[in-house]
Amino acid sequence: MFGHRDLSNLVEQAGIYQMVNGWQVVIRADWVDQTDQQPHCLDYALILQDERGERIFGYDNAHAFDGAAPEDRWDHEHKVGQTGQRYPYMFVSAAQLITDFFDKVVKHCEACGVSSEFFVDDEHE
Repeated sequence: MFGHRDLSNLVEQAGIYQMVNGWQVVIRADWVDQTDQQPHCLDYALILQDERGERIFGYDNAHAFDGAAPEDRWDHEHKVGQTGQRYPYMFVSAAQLITDFFDKVVKHCEACGVSSEFFVDDEHE
């Protein structure tokens, strides 16, 4: 169901990415044993943080979403302005997760009137 290569790409992209506007993106991805809650054998989080390191929004599967049944997958979303609330996210692939996340980053930056650009590694060292 889930392509190993697709998931490996997410693991390889793990890190902290600084944005020109002072925010950052945190990507965490680690291999785990397969469970009903994490059937793709991956524990992940993609988080947009503000300049204080506070989560603006994100996607992860470290725990269940609000109202989840014990057998439900843990893939979920933390939405902007809804601290402490978790909503189901339909994980299709790591590539789609990355696309969904970065599309949302760009839209949120546009809505806030800030740059969605990232520093290139050698620009910020």
